[in-house]
Amino acid sequence: MASRDPYLARVNRALKELGCSVAIEVSPSGKRLRLRGSLPMPDGSWKQQRISTTIPYPAGMEQARKLAEELGRDMERHRLELDPFPFERWLGDARKSSGDGSGEINGIEAVRLTEVWWARQRRRGTSAAISWATDYASPLKPLLSVEHVDIKVLTALVQAKEIGSRSRRRASIAAVAVAKAMEMDPAAIQQLKEFGKGYSPQKDAAPRELPCESEILNVIDALPAEWQWVAGVCATYGTRPHEALMKAEVLPNGLVAIKGGNTGARQGLPLPKAWIERWDLEHKRLPTINLNRDHRTVGAQLGVALRRHGAPFLPYDLRHAWAVRAIHTPQISPSLAAKSLGHSLLVHTSLYQRWFDSSSMASIVSSL
Repeated sequence: MASRDPYLARVNRALKELGCSVAIEVSPSGKRLRLRGSLPMPDGSWKQQRISTTIPYPAGMEQARKLAEELGRDMERHRLELDPFPFERWLGDARKSSGDGSGEINGIEAVRLTEVWWARQRRRGTSAAISWATDYASPLKPLLSVEHVDIKVLTALVQAKEIGSRSRRRASIAAVAVAKAMEMDPAAIQQLKEFGKGYSPQKDAAPRELPCESEILNVIDALPAEWQWVAGVCATYGTRPHEALMKAEVLPNGLVAIKGGNTGARQGLPLPKAWIERWDLEHKRLPTINLNRDHRTVGAQLGVALRRHGAPFLPYDLRHAWAVRAIHTPQISPSLAAKSLGHSLLVHTSLYQRWFDSSSMASIVSSL
């Protein structure tokens, strides 16, 4: 990657040792060099700026170094009040790439710059590629045809989604990443965050009727043996589809062991325990599909199998149905149910609040 270019790093180190407060970096396109530094503004303030050039990377490194030294000298002479700063030369429309995201950065470059910025934020696991594709690249697709990316464009990207929806929240998170990568004003970034508020996972958790026990039994009983094991684990233990396919093992004591994953290793309770014997879950059977893919792609295969066999419910309905059965099982506390499902108590109660309320009301009525 250009950001790891040792020669570029040495050039910037030499500029710093020389006392020059300008750095050289590669443009998001990876084809040109540009300058970066805190420049004086016409209003008397100083502001971080990126100055685009036509100097090619990597062939024009020496030319860019000389240009950086010239800019550094102009900045220093202005700071010492020896000469006025030549604003037209350095901040003219043809060169300007300002910190508020205006200027010559187009949508393709903005997305590339964001991906580089995103990858630097923290260490990521093997699911980084799918996380970028789903949570950032997908909501940022409309930017790819935009000529100039600024705060107005990012605002429109978020506001195009329904207020309070999951897609709007995701667009907001992605737009904030772009704004940070382009070093936009903090107030603009905060505004993009505000636009994404209002979403609650509770809206997606139980808006539909969940399958009753007889529906679950009829569908899973009719599945081929290998898919019966996968669906049976999801129904009996409330596992996520990809966990059943990639990480689950039913133990001799009746618990299921989930070996790692996004939420860490855990064990889960069978509910009801009779389903272990019904579908012979102690003997693991997997379909002949490629499991060496990201968890979303692998997990989606259970949905394909259920549709193929006419199931009137989705794979995650089995997980939701387990959670609802747990609510109506006095021996299983909300905290224990949350641990079994592999999420926090806060997430558990917010997801299934509707069902908790219903269970509480039913208990009160029965005691009257």
